[in-house]
Amino acid sequence: MPATLADVARRAGVSEATASRALNGRRYVAAATQARVDEAVQSLDYVPNRAARDLSLSKTATVALLVHHRQYPAGGEGTFGSRVLHGVARALRAAGHDLLYVTADDEAVDSLSRLPALRPGRSDGAILLGPAFPHHAVDALRARRPTVLVDNLHDDTDAVAADNRPAVEALTIHLLADHGYRDVACIAGPDDWPSTAERVAGYTTAMEAAGLPTRVVHATETTMRDGASATATLLAGERVQAIVAVNDAMAIGAIHQLRAHADGPATAVVGFDDIAWAELTVPPLTTIAVNAVEMGARAAELLLQRIAQPLAPPRVVRITATPRIRRSCGCPAADAIRDHEDRSSPGIPGGDGIHV
Repeated sequence: MPATLADVARRAGVSEATASRALNGRRYVAAATQARVDEAVQSLDYVPNRAARDLSLSKTATVALLVHHRQYPAGGEGTFGSRVLHGVARALRAAGHDLLYVTADDEAVDSLSRLPALRPGRSDGAILLGPAFPHHAVDALRARRPTVLVDNLHDDTDAVAADNRPAVEALTIHLLADHGYRDVACIAGPDDWPSTAERVAGYTTAMEAAGLPTRVVHATETTMRDGASATATLLAGERVQAIVAVNDAMAIGAIHQLRAHADGPATAVVGFDDIAWAELTVPPLTTIAVNAVEMGARAAELLLQRIAQPLAPPRVVRITATPRIRRSCGCPAADAIRDHEDRSSPGIPGGDGIHV
């Protein structure tokens, strides 16, 4: 029969209340008493009842991860989100916490703090994945629960984000300097999404530095369908030699749309995220890799720190983003092979080759 708190108290020669305080790490327990309780726990192989402990401390050792169903649909394009989830779960498990996975539709977003998973006694805090959560919803939730954003930014809120702007600027320069493209456009999500805004800013900086006009088509979301639609809008206008997409889903949509207009001039396409399908497109997608697992792990760490220190200043953690040169930008197959063999290389090779 498993040992109980009463067994620990008897072995340590203290009351159950004192044993409970010692186990929960509360103050006002003498060092000698703490040592006796610890010894009793070890000798009896006592495992605390988490449910009872959580009730006594008003803590749940549980964190909720919220995603917006439009961005990371189940069985859809959410491979970036699934890698973030893996990182969050791994870091929380190492810290002895559980994870609740919650999807929120537009109606739920307007009252996040009322979701059952975010009520007191169900979770200690929340990680919000993606930029689709509006600022007013973030403010309302942060006022009630410790909150961390992933792939999103907002004032006075802990966040983890990719190093978006310099990475997109470097890849756009690759298109301009190494391939000689001049008519380069950008397809993007809503302009009030911070990740979109930063990536568009990287593209714009490179284009303006080269003295070239910018062309940006914004969509309501960043799915494959949105990428195809935005590309159709571009093709209906002036010539476009290359397309910078703010994520891989939009880039893949662009490739499909371009294939539907195969009689037109060749167009290069680049993306962002390096999802699992990026290497499987035809041609393989040149993109920007970001360690989504690390993003999730860092978000979990930030949230646990916020739970422990609720008055600490907010922090924003940036994760390095690295170009992955394949063939969709126009680089030859040899460069794609080299990138596959040495995925740690941040270099951007030049050259001409097959593109979409």
